[in-house]
Amino acid sequence: MRIEYWCKHCRHLVGELDEPGWDLMDAQRHLGLSSFSAVEQAQISAYNTNRNVLYVRTVCEYCQHALESYPEVLLEGKLLQ
Repeated sequence: MRIEYWCKHCRHLVGELDEPGWDLMDAQRHLGLSSFSAVEQAQISAYNTNRNVLYVRTVCEYCQHALESYPEVLLEGKLLQ
């Protein structure tokens, strides 16, 4: 299974893992996603069955720094570009 981490703000690839022996259940367990409700899991991750890829939404360092420096962008509902 391939696991890709994407920034939920700027939509850039943050990182990736290849774990050939894992299935979706293994990935959810090892990444701690199984501790979230189904709704929370759907907000954090998406699974592509055709490609066997789990996409995980995260925040990259650039966006994290920008959000810490300018928290008002969250109030305005703007995506960082």
